[in-house]
Amino acid sequence: MSAGNREQNIRRVIEMEDRICQCKRCTSLNQCLRKPSMGKGELEPEILIVFEYDSRFTRDINRVINLRNLIRSGLKKEKLYHTFLVRCQPKACAVRHGVSCSGEGKLLDKDNRCVLNGKHCEGIPIKPSIDEIISCLPFLLEELEILRPQTILLFGERTADFVLKSYGVFDTTIAVGNSYEIDGMVFLVCSDEENFTLEQCRHLV
Repeated sequence: MSAGNREQNIRRVIEMEDRICQCKRCTSLNQCLRKPSMGKGELEPEILIVFEYDSRFTRDINRVINLRNLIRSGLKKEKLYHTFLVRCQPKACAVRHGVSCSGEGKLLDKDNRCVLNGKHCEGIPIKPSIDEIISCLPFLLEELEILRPQTILLFGERTADFVLKSYGVFDTTIAVGNSYEIDGMVFLVCSDEENFTLEQCRHLV
């Protein structure tokens, strides 16, 4: 990639991230989130990793580093980038649902303390709903179009199902180990990040 193209990609990613931060499609998620989850890594990736959402696993930097090193070792590629199907982590929160809240203001302060009870956020992370995935999916598709990786690892069959359907793949037998070549990119279906192993990684080759 030329320097000019790289600078253009940087501008496009920054512009996209600004729109993600301003997104109001899921008001309840915005209220209990300080900042959406953004992609990280090489802007000329050979491999792009897609997680379903920013889970406890992906928030543990050591586990993410170990996973990235495992992929580098298993697939013999160096340039990696990871991102998310859903940018805002849904939470089950008894405090918010027990209080009548109106408006679109943030319910967390800069120290991640709930403005309703003054305590550190006690929301329990849960899987995104179908509506939340569909609302966020266009950002991922835009990110893929900007970065144009050679290979895309889809972590979890749910992630694979939504991403592949958005590219017109309606395979009823989507399963770990399946691969799909679409528009010059290879999509590989992986287990969830918790259960991904070096053996599985090597099998993808």
